[in-house]
Amino acid sequence: MALNANYQATEKLLLNAGFTYNHAKDNWDWNFGDRPQLVWAGSAKSAYDNTNGYNNLIDSYSDLTYEQYQTTVGATYQFTEALYASASFTYDVFNSDEEYVYGDEDGKAFYGYTGIGYRF
Repeated sequence: MALNANYQATEKLLLNAGFTYNHAKDNWDWNFGDRPQLVWAGSAKSAYDNTNGYNNLIDSYSDLTYEQYQTTVGATYQFTEALYASASFTYDVFNSDEEYVYGDEDGKAFYGYTGIGYRF
């Protein structure tokens, strides 16, 4: 879900703000034997005979559940019809129920940008 708003504060100043919310939920409740199987021909088959047996030792991975909140505020100032400057600041929060491949990904981030542009 995303909500965004722009407000023309003056003839030259445009303010903007946005909020984004992401939620994802899934689980690991199947085994490798349920997946489509590859058929190996000739001598290569013997190297892969027990792949499902080894992979079925993995019985849990992650609940794959997370929430993300992102809030952004910014402004654009129009110096002339062609020359402008923009700035933005974002606060981002990520919460996950389980650790993923890279470990605990919970956290907060602050980042921003400034720029000058010229329209031809």
